[in-house]
Amino acid sequence: MYLSVLLVFGLTMNAQKIVPLENKYGYNMIDRNEEIYFKDSNNILERFVGTWKGTYLDKQYEFRIEKNTTSYKTMKYDRLLVRYIITNLNGGIIENTTSLPDLNTYVMKGNYYINNGYQLSYIANGGNCSQRGVITLYVDDTNLQKMDAILSIRGGLIDVTECPTMINQFFPTGIIFNLIKQ
Repeated sequence: MYLSVLLVFGLTMNAQKIVPLENKYGYNMIDRNEEIYFKDSNNILERFVGTWKGTYLDKQYEFRIEKNTTSYKTMKYDRLLVRYIITNLNGGIIENTTSLPDLNTYVMKGNYYINNGYQLSYIANGGNCSQRGVITLYVDDTNLQKMDAILSIRGGLIDVTECPTMINQFFPTGIIFNLIKQ
């Protein structure tokens, strides 16, 4: 009896707090030792999961989006990972991240679901002089087969002596491009 009470008490003390994923943005963690799980309990990420394709100017884009659960210190959270293939209009491969492992820098990693959009961190292959920022995805509420994507550049100023020109600008900046679910 004593052992079962001790086990229940121990489990209760280390209980993980579950918060819906859509409440992660701006969540104020009061107790930094709190074990918390930002769970996709309302399945908001499911609308993004799958293969999406689109063309913008001279590039064809294919996003392969999957749901993933990861942990950081006392926090656990559901997120999206995006691997992509970019080709020219003749089918020549410009960039392909589809075989990279989850933790690779060049795999887009989800941050927040906010204002019906999902934000991911993005860094292009190529070091300090390559494109980087946040890609926001929006699935059309009236047509779940259509998704808009936009890249917002983030980060500090680039030293022009180190980077006289930006390399590996794979995505249009500040322009919405459309993708269709396959």
